[in-house]
Amino acid sequence: MTDPADLAHDVLLKVAAFVKALPADQLADLATGAATLTLVPRAGRAPAPSRATATKPLSRPVAEIETMLAEIGTRAAAVQYLHDERLTVPQLRELAKTLGVALPGKSAKDAIITRIVDSAVGRRLDSAAIGRLAAR
Repeated sequence: MTDPADLAHDVLLKVAAFVKALPADQLADLATGAATLTLVPRAGRAPAPSRATATKPLSRPVAEIETMLAEIGTRAAAVQYLHDERLTVPQLRELAKTLGVALPGKSAKDAIITRIVDSAVGRRLDSAAIGRLAAR
């Protein structure tokens, strides 16, 4: 029984049985949101590490990084610039989010940098090249 649908079904049945046995006042609190159900690991089981860690602020303001990327003339120089900033993956994710760059759920540092560069520099360079071809 490792199928997620079967596991979810079994869990929901157990939760339903638990909720059905609650006193009326506790059930009302759950219904209004005044109380919540919490998953507590069994004794001896280590809780899963929290992923909600605070991201250190960027070394420079996002506007400054965005301006610098807009001034850089090649993709390679933009990649080098972001590597030189020594940003962590969470910082790069935050930068991408602020710049409006969509990222897949799990991306390596180099993949995030490539996406940011393609969005900030690559599209501008592609557009300029197309404009030059159209002018001929």
